[in-house]
Amino acid sequence: MEDIFLREMTKNDKKAILDYIDEFIENGSEFTGMTIVKSCKTFQDLLVMNEKNKNIPFISYDQDKVASCTFLLIRKSDEKILGTFTLRKYLTKSLDDSFAGNIEFGIRPSERKKGYATEGIKLLLEKCRSFEMKSVRLGCSTKNIASRKAIIANGGKLIGHIESLVSQDYYQIDL
Repeated sequence: MEDIFLREMTKNDKKAILDYIDEFIENGSEFTGMTIVKSCKTFQDLLVMNEKNKNIPFISYDQDKVASCTFLLIRKSDEKILGTFTLRKYLTKSLDDSFAGNIEFGIRPSERKKGYATEGIKLLLEKCRSFEMKSVRLGCSTKNIASRKAIIANGGKLIGHIESLVSQDYYQIDL
């Protein structure tokens, strides 16, 4: 496995992030790992939204929004963005009920099936431990075998399943 690392996005990542997003569009692939992109019109909006989301205070389990931070999974040799990982330090009832989870991740289409999701989750779990989190929850489509394997490889235990148009499995990883 090549040397990879996680870091927060900066204003200097504009070209690389736009290239990353374009690859999903060009491949007709669902964009995952950074949901906030869908509510942003510009790269500047994305930076502002990410910064704002990091500072949402915990008020109650019933609130609608939670603090989150998006990390870029970067290959050291060429500084290419391989994936994105969003961490929610806590969950609300609606997030928990919808199987959204603490961690959302996505790997760019050209870099899939190379073990990057497994390694990215592993790196993010280290950050979770530094935040003194005791466990994390992750959801994925039942048909997404690669995501399921990455979650299980990092200690994920199936704790729930929703049967719907897009069936979802829900996992917990104890830290």
